[in-house]
Amino acid sequence: MRRPPSILRYEQLYLASFVLGLAASAVNWKGRTAQLSASPALANLQWLAPASLAVGIVISLTLWYFTARSPSLAAKWVVVVFAALSVLGIAGNVFTLLKGGPLFAVLLGIVVSALYIAAAALLFRPDARLWFGETINGDDAA
Repeated sequence: MRRPPSILRYEQLYLASFVLGLAASAVNWKGRTAQLSASPALANLQWLAPASLAVGIVISLTLWYFTARSPSLAAKWVVVVFAALSVLGIAGNVFTLLKGGPLFAVLLGIVVSALYIAAAALLFRPDARLWFGETINGDDAA
């Protein structure tokens, strides 16, 4: 099956969110490693930051593949759950911004989350639902 327009747009937004998310990780890297070093309980766990980044990359790329290239309904719903959690991330970023947090890093985090949410929303368009093998009711077709 040819990939429908909604999936093509989804892929663009998802990958944009992924790349900007990597940039956000780079911007926040020193702060995260400093937090680990500052805590006596976590000081010996310096490997945790790069390991969690690597796991996040693997999960993100796996979800991309099983939504944009080889459709999996399970992967679609995992993306949707992560998008819902991104709403909480935006709220947290706004709170951080109001407390005087670093403007660039916070705004970058908001953009990353907004792109992810927009990408996930595209998975519910009729052509995307067909891509995942879902049936479309007469009310859903536009």
